[in-house]
Amino acid sequence: MTALLEIRDLKAEIAGKQILNGYDLTVKAGEVHAIMGPNGSGKSTLSYVLSGRPGYKITEGQALLAGADLSQMSVDERA
Repeated sequence: MTALLEIRDLKAEIAGKQILNGYDLTVKAGEVHAIMGPNGSGKSTLSYVLSGRPGYKITEGQALLAGADLSQMSVDERA
C-alpha cells in the first residue's frame, strides 16, 4: 500500500530557531494515527509546518502528500 503522508527527517525553524529536529512519520491509505504527547512536544508545531503557516520554514527533510512535496504546494492546495 502506498504512503498517503510521508515525513522523512523533517527539520524546521521559526525566526532562526530550530523547532523540529528529524521527525519521521508514514501514514498509509486507510490507516488512522493520533499524534500525542505532553505540552511542548511539538504537536501543534508539526501541524503548523505541514499546513504552511507563515514564519514556519522546513530547513531539511521532506513532507510528501500522495507523493507530492508539501513545501511546493500553496496553503490552499495543502488544505
